[in-house]
Amino acid sequence: MWPFKCIFLIVILTISNYSVNCFFLYYQNYEYFSTIKLNDYNGYYGNVKLLRYSMPNDVLSAIWRLQLVSSDNCPATDVYFYLEYSAYPVISPHNRTFPYYFNQGRLTKTMIKKTLGGSNPSKQDVYLNISSPYPGYWFSAAFTDIQDQKVKPDILKSNCTHFLTSSLNIWQINDTAVLYPNATTHSTEHSIFKMYKYMSTSFGPSLSFKFKQNSTNVCSLTALLRQSAFPDMNNFKINNDHITCLSNSTQNCILSIEYPLDNTWYYLAVTSDCNYSVDVLLPNNCIEQSISIFNETLINLVENLYPGRMKRKSGEFCTKYFQPIETFRFIGPTYFSVKYYFNSNHNRSNALLIRNERKPYFIEFLVDQANNGGTLNFYLVNNLISDPNLFDTEYLSSKPTNVPNDSLNPPDLNNTNNTSVNVKSKISGLAEIKVMLYACLLFNSMSSYKNCPEGFLISTQSFTNIFTNVQLNIAYPFMGKWYLAVWKECFNINTNESVPCPTTYVPHALIQISSDQCANDYCGDYGTCYIINSQLNLVSACKCSGGYEGFGCTDGRNAIPARIYLASVLFLTTSNLVFLLPICLAIYRKWYIESLIYFYNMFFSTFYHACDQEFYSFCIFNYDGLQLADFISSYSSFIITVLAMSSFQRQWKIFTFFVGLLACLSIGLYDRFSYVTFVVFLCIAISFTVFTWVKICISKRKLHPERNQLLKFYLPGFILAVTGLLIYSFLQTKSNYWILHSIWHMCMASSIIFFLPKEDMPDFGKENSGENLKVGLILDHVTATTSSLSESSAISGSPVTTKGLLHSNITEISLLEP
Repeated sequence: MWPFKCIFLIVILTISNYSVNCFFLYYQNYEYFSTIKLNDYNGYYGNVKLLRYSMPNDVLSAIWRLQLVSSDNCPATDVYFYLEYSAYPVISPHNRTFPYYFNQGRLTKTMIKKTLGGSNPSKQDVYLNISSPYPGYWFSAAFTDIQDQKVKPDILKSNCTHFLTSSLNIWQINDTAVLYPNATTHSTEHSIFKMYKYMSTSFGPSLSFKFKQNSTNVCSLTALLRQSAFPDMNNFKINNDHITCLSNSTQNCILSIEYPLDNTWYYLAVTSDCNYSVDVLLPNNCIEQSISIFNETLINLVENLYPGRMKRKSGEFCTKYFQPIETFRFIGPTYFSVKYYFNSNHNRSNALLIRNERKPYFIEFLVDQANNGGTLNFYLVNNLISDPNLFDTEYLSSKPTNVPNDSLNPPDLNNTNNTSVNVKSKISGLAEIKVMLYACLLFNSMSSYKNCPEGFLISTQSFTNIFTNVQLNIAYPFMGKWYLAVWKECFNINTNESVPCPTTYVPHALIQISSDQCANDYCGDYGTCYIINSQLNLVSACKCSGGYEGFGCTDGRNAIPARIYLASVLFLTTSNLVFLLPICLAIYRKWYIESLIYFYNMFFSTFYHACDQEFYSFCIFNYDGLQLADFISSYSSFIITVLAMSSFQRQWKIFTFFVGLLACLSIGLYDRFSYVTFVVFLCIAISFTVFTWVKICISKRKLHPERNQLLKFYLPGFILAVTGLLIYSFLQTKSNYWILHSIWHMCMASSIIFFLPKEDMPDFGKENSGENLKVGLILDHVTATTSSLSESSAISGSPVTTKGLLHSNITEISLLEP
């Protein structure tokens, strides 16, 4: 199989005009996820299915295969699949806004959108190729987006389901050449394309790679440098994380990176049509020890088991001036609640005096599974100060040992090297100078902090004795090491030109870094924060109400006015008062059990809808109990009204009703939203009633109920009931629910007035008993008459004629008629 894999790699690399040989070794790895059911997004992150993929080191290509399947006869539905490295995807498929201080540059850009159902195929295979992916965890978010807003009963809904099956194929190189400091690496004779990697084991001001051509002839050389992953040969021109070096002469080619990280791999890709050599260049005071092959294997093993734990001692120069300020973190009692401190004393503020001009101070902190599902909060408060007595000696003595000496200590005004000026002259000098304080928040990098192309840049102007502040929030931060670069620059207020900063005034920066749930532990006035467990991935998300949308429930473009909510509460509750009419009518006609059921329905329907509100809600007790009582009372009202119209004996009506009530209660506890239960029990009750009507019609040989009763009472009641059912089933939407559902209440209550009989219907069992009694009396009378006539004829000797006997029987029968 390896020749085919080699051909596959050749095709990939040839697209970007690179020549490649197949002399490096690689192998294929595979990761498979079982089928999951996708949910409709509905503006809530809790409906999103999250998956986590593991990516090893030295991966040249990763291909995600997505199998999308929908059930039959489904409408057209959009399926979304977002993919993000080292963080949960931040999505906004409907382009909703974020809270004010949130950086929208965090939105996930790698996305696949496919449409299933309708005129589109119900099964599709989709492939997503990522060249040279970063090692670590990759997270995906998958969901469907259905625009149909109809509110339908489950029995009328199309049972549409959508499924996703995903798998990950990776192509990994395992023979990448390793570069060492103070050692020259020569290319082989046939190396047209070559991969290298170098392990940086300490912080420093810079790291450079020098390529020297070994040929006197003019030849081309292209070198790419990338941190943590192979250079992406297809898209290196548009990616900001690549450093390129092009040479078409005998001159040397140098790749340099500022502020390299420790314990980090740097990868190089080189193409050349001649031989060359590679040297690793480090500052004189940051020379690292040479790494043997055995030590390199040990570093790889420890790095895979404990990422970020391999640290080596470097020169004093690098340790003092270029190692970032380490932080300690305090994990709170709630999910994703973490606070970072510069020192182990949590009662002290994180303060920095920014003395060095244009030289940044780096602050390092770690984000992992303890807070990657929340929001990273960053606050910067600063002002210009000159008096060193603002800081007590206890605070100065508690500074961390790895912080540069001039970062926390204020300037020594008693030093003869400093210019002695009075306060007025200092303030007048600052009147024409604008002191700007910048902060760049970078993930897994300390380079390119000035323009902050890959990070989050904020700035604020410093004033004397005036505090200015700035805030930044990042949703679902990346897992790994973060670096905060803080520096100052000064400009002339009139010309806006860069000028030297004053030496007597320094910005006093107060930095707070923390993480919380949802949008800074708050979802506004129209949302609630929830902790979501999706496929063993914990995240926090806001569930919005009142028509508000967005990550922090701050997008009010579709918000519902408060007057609409107040009207909906009044409509849905007061519409149940129509049940007072059937209650009074049932009491008047002595249907006492029925009146009790109608009152029960009115009471719990009123308070259930009063509780089932996003605003202006009022709950007399648990919402779940109110909901169950409302469902059971609605079923009971339908069933007992239909049974009251039947011709059963009263005791059998009550027995049948309570059997249905207990069955509804049991099934309602299992699934109260099953409309099949309601339809089945209603059909059974209607069948009993119709059966008794048909039985009486057959026995009496006439229409039952009478035509007058059918036209004046049952027909209007039937029209009202059908109208309510049609409104409830087909016309309700989320926007008009409060109006049409109130009409449904009134239609159902009004129909009971027409359906409820004036008195208990005649029982077909009693009708048959009367007829049987009448026939029995006639037969007994005929038998007695026949016996008496026989005795008379025997005494007199004269026979009795049949005509006389028949006439006598007819006379007796007529006398028995009422």
